[in-house]
Amino acid sequence: MYAGIFCDHGRTAGRTGLGAVMGAKNLKAVAVFGKKGTLPLVRSGVYSGVRSASNRALKHDNQSQVMHELGTASAANYSEYLGAMPARYYHQGSFENVDNVSGAKMSESILSGTSACHACVIACGRVVTLDDGARRKGPEYETIVSFGPNLLVDDLAAITRLGELCDRYGMDTISAGNTIGLAFYLYEQGVITPKDTGGLELHWGDVEVIEKLIYLTARREGIGEVLAHGSLFLGRYFGREEEAVQVNGLEVAYHDPRGVSGMALSYATSPRGACHNQSDYFMVDWGNTNEEAGIGYFSRHDGGEKSANVARHQDWRTVYNSLVMCIFANIPTESQLELINAACGLAWGPGDMLLAGERAWNLKRAINNRLGLTRKNDRLPKALLEPYQEGGSAGYMIPFDEMIRAYYAARGWDLGTGRPTKKKLISLGLNDVVKDLWG
Repeated sequence: MYAGIFCDHGRTAGRTGLGAVMGAKNLKAVAVFGKKGTLPLVRSGVYSGVRSASNRALKHDNQSQVMHELGTASAANYSEYLGAMPARYYHQGSFENVDNVSGAKMSESILSGTSACHACVIACGRVVTLDDGARRKGPEYETIVSFGPNLLVDDLAAITRLGELCDRYGMDTISAGNTIGLAFYLYEQGVITPKDTGGLELHWGDVEVIEKLIYLTARREGIGEVLAHGSLFLGRYFGREEEAVQVNGLEVAYHDPRGVSGMALSYATSPRGACHNQSDYFMVDWGNTNEEAGIGYFSRHDGGEKSANVARHQDWRTVYNSLVMCIFANIPTESQLELINAACGLAWGPGDMLLAGERAWNLKRAINNRLGLTRKNDRLPKALLEPYQEGGSAGYMIPFDEMIRAYYAARGWDLGTGRPTKKKLISLGLNDVVKDLWG
């Protein structure tokens, strides 16, 4: 359920089990070949100039420099401080040894280089050297939390090896760590016993057991046959579906909405389950706003008043995803528009770009509606609706009902069915979808 598609440069389409889809079709690999040539840009000269200027500015951007020096794990300490880094499978709001798994700790201990996607000037990828002397891919934030605080492990070298093992088996590290975390939690509650695990005792922080569970999952042996289906299946199998921290079958990423409440809507309404890449709104809750795109700042624990802002951020990130543009590329909206217009021969302003994003978001919603998704699917798992007892967000409860109602109002969606209204679809030029959804 969480097999990824891996490229030979080290990057991964890790979430939602796309690798399993390929495997089911007996598709082993996709090879892409090309030759040098000029891209068919409408105004290539203008595009090249803006691109060069944007890359120069991006290289000296503060966020880019932090990402280059510390990687995505640069967020670890601040996220833990706010109570937005889940520990012990989303049941502990602080992690005492967070310094041991931070980007700074990696830089001071095992970091031996950086890596970058093609032509990227940020180079947030980590290259590390462990005690065997071999240089290997270092873990990013999600993998660090997945096999670190989530399972109460504070050893970066061990986390690196667990992440590498998942890569070798083609497994998404978010879903793998999340599903193993549920197994540990149910074992702690006495729901899972050694009889179910083939004698394995699932104690928090036991790296050897975590490694064995990854092996068993990849081979679908013993308890691994159940783990291989993901946390929702695991919870159902043991009669504790409500304990699985997932939305629509996809495990929640490691940006806890109890610390950054906007992520409650990002997870609950994402077109592909609890995905943080459809809207990394935690960055906005930290203060990374975009006034050009109309994305302002609200307190990290605000409720319904920020719902329209979340919807706008989703539209904006939908444009990013359509352009196949990295969310870490902190390029001004004005420059993005210059690039789009020069490449495509358009005359877009910020409103046009956001309208395209809104249209795409609603179209994806309509597709999901046609496949059976309703208002009941826009929900959060039990754990996230319970307050932490400790940490930077202790006592805070997400006002989810208030937020989702305000979100529907901002979206122009029908509260009863969960569908975009006829009026909204027509306003977006999706007239053909009206008949499909509403008859």
